[in-house]
Amino acid sequence: MTESLTFRASRAKGLLVLVLSWCFVALGIPVGLFMIFSPNAMYLRLDQEGFEMGSLIRKLRIKWTDVRGFEMRRIHHNRMIAIIYAPHYNEQKIGRAVASTISGMEGGIANNYNASLDEIPKTLNEWRARYAQ
Repeated sequence: MTESLTFRASRAKGLLVLVLSWCFVALGIPVGLFMIFSPNAMYLRLDQEGFEMGSLIRKLRIKWTDVRGFEMRRIHHNRMIAIIYAPHYNEQKIGRAVASTISGMEGGIANNYNASLDEIPKTLNEWRARYAQ
């Protein structure tokens, strides 16, 4: 006689995964629709003083003089724009240190905008060169 042991999938755990997946989708759909149909849900705005990144939960404003430049970087297989801060910039030190440890860059701009990812850092660097006095 051969000995055998079989472990079957837990129905309770399967149900929990199903419920959590459904909640994730149920929350993701309205957030995605809001981002699509609300022009101010997510933006990158440039002006003479600096730039502002707006998202659903917060806005971040940075002066041109607080940035040394912008360049393309990769995090895993995703391209992002790295923000290279000026040495004198002392804001968000802990958050920047954590971000640098995790991603290799202190700050980043994701690929969420209606311009090519290659065009945005070029434009950011041009505006910085023009207005960082």
